[in-house]
Amino acid sequence: MKVFFLLSGEHETLPKAEAIACLESIGAKFNVIFCLDSILAVRLGKTNKINEIHDRIALSHKICELFFSCECEKEKILKNVENLSFEKLKFSVRVLRIKRYFRNLSTLELEREIGSVIGEKTKANVDLENPEVEYYGVISEKFVFGKVLHEINRYQYEKRKPHLRPFFKPGVMIPRICRALVNLTRIKKGEKLLDPFCGTGGFLIEAGLIGAKVYGCDIDPRILHGCKKNLEHYRIKDYKLWVGDARDLANMLKFHDFDAVVTDPPYGISASTKGAKLEELYKEAIKTIHKVLKPEKFACIVMPDKIKGESFAREVGFKIIERHFERVHRSLTRKILVLQKKKL
Repeated sequence: MKVFFLLSGEHETLPKAEAIACLESIGAKFNVIFCLDSILAVRLGKTNKINEIHDRIALSHKICELFFSCECEKEKILKNVENLSFEKLKFSVRVLRIKRYFRNLSTLELEREIGSVIGEKTKANVDLENPEVEYYGVISEKFVFGKVLHEINRYQYEKRKPHLRPFFKPGVMIPRICRALVNLTRIKKGEKLLDPFCGTGGFLIEAGLIGAKVYGCDIDPRILHGCKKNLEHYRIKDYKLWVGDARDLANMLKFHDFDAVVTDPPYGISASTKGAKLEELYKEAIKTIHKVLKPEKFACIVMPDKIKGESFAREVGFKIIERHFERVHRSLTRKILVLQKKKL
């Protein structure tokens, strides 16, 4: 089966990386067919697990079965549609243009003409309000066409915006990005995820909602109490929190076998490092994270881009899988490292 993800355009690299991480987290066998602006197409092996992804992925709009891709020329598009077989079901056709690609192509005309071809072939009725099947075309560097399998519920993240939680602290990540970073760790339902600088619980909330057992540590008892309030507000029950210094985790914990770590240590004017120098804080934290993570498992760590996190990670034996960058404001760009602990 071939599928494509309609990726959100809110970040240059994270949406594609998240989609691939989600596929890996369900154990899907796949290979990438092509990657265009806002589109990732993959060929899946024998699996019925694709349904598990749409509930956890955050930075995509749709998951579609891929029928074909071709040059963005109307004649070629319609010829490809004519060569397809379709089910006799009430249907709709939607065409989306990414950015300003091929503005000579009218999305409305394409919808009408593709719909006309499908209607002629199947004798089925068009139903824009309640279709039994939705066919979807995307104009990017190429034209991509298929059938919608899943619409991603992105509104759920709006309902969990930080200022709507019982306990709020400015400067925290929005839920969609938190969920994406949790997904980059390849965490599975029932596995143990740690945030050693948990703050108000943004990562723990998103991990808990996809069924992970969540563990959080913070040096500030007041913040930790707020984190507990937030977790319980979202009915996350399988959690453990404790007050402590993340740099001393290995000595505090009786077990060192977490399946994933995701964290955004404190930095900036509004954050407190309790007197620790920033470089030293990250160096010691990365060393401790390596100790408590299982071999071959993943950690996702956020830091200012000036921090030499790659060097610290390599020193303790991490393999660097990915790097992403997110500009926060003029004087701060976040660097997101995805690390894998090497096999013993």
